[in-house]
Amino acid sequence: MRDSATVVRIEKNMAWVQAKPRIACCNCSAMSLCAGNKDAKGLLAVRNPLRAAPGDKVEIEVPEASYVRDLTRIFGLMLIGALAGMALGYFFSPLRSFSSNENGFFGLLAGVILCGFVIYRRYHRGRRAVGWPVIVEILDKGEFHG
Repeated sequence: MRDSATVVRIEKNMAWVQAKPRIACCNCSAMSLCAGNKDAKGLLAVRNPLRAAPGDKVEIEVPEASYVRDLTRIFGLMLIGALAGMALGYFFSPLRSFSSNENGFFGLLAGVILCGFVIYRRYHRGRRAVGWPVIVEILDKGEFHG
């Protein structure tokens, strides 16, 4: 999905833009991606590979394909961790005084917590800016260009 926006301010390799959506955001599959990058004033943080300056009219793109791929990875990893933890807890039940069902539950819980930690580390350390909206074109130069 592509939208028009105006760059308001720049911070390192990110730009804060005021977006003008072409379609209703509630129909976009990547709505939560954008909503998570908004500040209190409704400005959206986007990657700025073209080095747009404040005042520039730009076109931004929300990479829905990579967003869906990342969600599939997250939920797949959670499912694998939950099932592996449950199976390990169930099969190691003779080693503890709990029943196999209780051990299965504790293993499931441990698998989900471990996978949650791995996902948090991977996606919240700043390495995963791939899914963020990105400036793909500068439509009109603003007042900060010579």
